[in-house]
Amino acid sequence: MVKQDQQTNIDFSRSFLPVKIYSDLLSNVVDIAKKQNSPILAVVIGTKPDFYKQAPIVFEAAKEKVPIFVIDTGQHFDNVLGFGIKEFELQNFVSCNLQIRGDLMEKASELIMKFGSFGRYCKRKFGVDSRLLPIVHGDTLVAGIAPLAWVFGMGQKVGQNEAGLRSMSPEAMKKLKISQDPSKTVVENFIRAQLEGKWFLTREEPFPEQIDTWICSAGTKYFFAPTKLNKQNLIREGYPKESIHIVGNSVVDSIYLKRTHAKSSESIFDIYPKLENGDWLRVDIHRRENLTPRRFESIVNALISLIKNTDHKIVLVMLNATKSALRIYNFESKLQSLSEEFPDKFIITPLWKEYAHVIEFLDSGHCWAEMTDSGSMQEELLYFPNVLSLTVRLNTDRPETVFDAKSNTLVPPVNPHWITSIVKEVYGRKEALGLILKNKKSIYGKPGQVSKSIVKIIKKEFEDGDANFYPWLHQRINLWRERQTLDYM
Repeated sequence: MVKQDQQTNIDFSRSFLPVKIYSDLLSNVVDIAKKQNSPILAVVIGTKPDFYKQAPIVFEAAKEKVPIFVIDTGQHFDNVLGFGIKEFELQNFVSCNLQIRGDLMEKASELIMKFGSFGRYCKRKFGVDSRLLPIVHGDTLVAGIAPLAWVFGMGQKVGQNEAGLRSMSPEAMKKLKISQDPSKTVVENFIRAQLEGKWFLTREEPFPEQIDTWICSAGTKYFFAPTKLNKQNLIREGYPKESIHIVGNSVVDSIYLKRTHAKSSESIFDIYPKLENGDWLRVDIHRRENLTPRRFESIVNALISLIKNTDHKIVLVMLNATKSALRIYNFESKLQSLSEEFPDKFIITPLWKEYAHVIEFLDSGHCWAEMTDSGSMQEELLYFPNVLSLTVRLNTDRPETVFDAKSNTLVPPVNPHWITSIVKEVYGRKEALGLILKNKKSIYGKPGQVSKSIVKIIKKEFEDGDANFYPWLHQRINLWRERQTLDYM
């Protein structure tokens, strides 16, 4: 007789914060939608990039009298990461705060329950006339999970701002000698190979962003693609071309807004006066893949070498992930000591909570380059003449900034020498290497116009009178349309 194993249970007693619903605002929007016989646009925000990329769509929708409210997932809730809601005055549109907390897995599981439950709440309270179209952004966790929640919980699809992001890498990356201290000729050939050579798809990174945007596409009805390349990605994967709209990237509207209407009351140079002297290299590193041992050690040791052995001025912007990695790899005290030893050319700052401060610094003429692993920064830097994008990654989900706009270059974090060599070479030669700085190509649209295009498309769909967001094939191929479906989920 086999003895039965002792049973062990996994405890799932983690408590959740309640979903906050601001009933007066929500009811008011629903009433407006019923009077107009219109669906409702529910713009979803959750992270710092969401705040400034989605805000122009919110403002434009309100201006065009499209019924609109904001769903805040509440992931970024502190005074720094969450400041964008206040900075862009989005709080007046927030009808729901999901109050998501936890690590990556916990946030994902909590988000799918709360987001779908909010949709069902609206359906119960306001009836079938409360047709909601959530619009998510880019490749964030919200973009990956919210469409799943909506499709599974409501049987309907969503809209995606910044759709079709797919990572690519230049073929030259396969030929890197990872222990090499590259010569000027090797660096020059590597940069030219990025600008002029062949590229291949690399969906492994960034993680989990490439997974998020891939999942999002499956649950999307309206794709708002930044460029032709993004549309081609989606068509290749089988999504209907009539549902994919090339509109540009709404981040250019945010830049325009900050430059013209919503500047900060306090200058970044009041906070960090030393930044007003000289040419600075601004550094922000936070991607999970760049926090793995070899890559992170290569990046930090490259910074140490640049600080000790060159005249480059460096401002290191600390994100939460960066802080943790510095502690784990025992670099924290070393960098702190360097900031004390070289106070005029190495500054460590916390995350800049105001987007206006980033715009001010990049516009100031005191920043010659941004060394980053951010996707958004690669887009934004195209709209700042004379500021070079140095993307510390093996691939990029914005490859068009390299081989089309030619204003970005990948800096492989395989060893410190590759990083320092590329920094030194591009600082001295820039456009001589084929990079375009002064007259950058505006591949993401005209500032102030992108959100207008997005809202115009949505408004037309709403005004046609038969807009619904079910995923059925008979609807896609125009056999027939139905306002309701069987509530079986």
